[in-house]
Amino acid sequence: MSVSVEKQAILLSLEPLFKEAEEKALWFFHESDEAGEIWCSPQYLRHKQAEGLYVWAPEHWELRSPLGYLKALRAQAERNVKEFNVLASRLGHEKGLALSETAGAPRAEAKG
Repeated sequence: MSVSVEKQAILLSLEPLFKEAEEKALWFFHESDEAGEIWCSPQYLRHKQAEGLYVWAPEHWELRSPLGYLKALRAQAERNVKEFNVLASRLGHEKGLALSETAGAPRAEAKG
């Protein structure tokens, strides 16, 4: 299946962003009303674009540290656990949920 000229031009225009993202261990970030918030490692974005998804011009992407995304996910998980525990308590359940932490450096394959 051939890629349209427009898609080829978009993919080519994204190459400098891919280079910077890979050199600086950054991820692609996009936020819109239609798509919501999207975080993609460079490898994942290439995979999705090969499937014909997320083929958006550079002005639709921002490079960000994935650590910010990780922090946001943790805060969301903490809110979800708290909400679960409040509801479970109201319903008379004795057991709640708790987040646990693990220590250690990120795995090498987790970089992208």
